[in-house]
Amino acid sequence: MQAQSYNNTPGYVVIVFGLGLSLVSALVPHFDTGYRLSISVFAAGLLPYLVYGIAVPLQRGSITILAGLVLLALHAWLVFDERIKGAAEYSDGTIYYVPALIALALLPLAATAFIRHRRKQVPKD
Repeated sequence: MQAQSYNNTPGYVVIVFGLGLSLVSALVPHFDTGYRLSISVFAAGLLPYLVYGIAVPLQRGSITILAGLVLLALHAWLVFDERIKGAAEYSDGTIYYVPALIALALLPLAATAFIRHRRKQVPKD
């Protein structure tokens, strides 16, 4: 069995920036206490990065990096539109269902990475 390298620095950078975007979207201003951490918004924001995190160590290459950059761009647009530009009331549910749709869109990438990784692991007789 060969030693494998799970080094995919751009993929891990995408995940770290996604964690930051999720935190920014989850810190909701409150009229008497300053800011409040909304756990549900934080979890919804992390969902696509959890799915993306499956593919990062298993599949290095431009498709993973491109998917990560698209993920970051969509999430940054969402956070800017809902949290920065909007009132951060999240009453329309966009902050919840857009990350869920992004996670669903990333499932084929994660599945492909997992299948390719398993094929490399199976010893040939």
